[in-house]
Amino acid sequence: MEHLIQSELTVAETLERWPQTIPVFLRRRMACVGCAITPFETLAEAAMIYGLDLPQFIQELRQSVPPPEAS
Repeated sequence: MEHLIQSELTVAETLERWPQTIPVFLRRRMACVGCAITPFETLAEAAMIYGLDLPQFIQELRQSVPPPEAS
């Protein structure tokens, strides 16, 4: 199964659905947590703004979330 965290998600969706990703943003000194723009900005756009490697950033976000339990 493909992971649910994708670059097209907004930052707000990501933070709401997976609050355990917050430390990733804070470690990278991103001002996204609490920012009014997060409902409109995708993870890809945030990575570009902060000069991050997108695949590495997405991977770090994914690693911060425990895998879903098998049904």
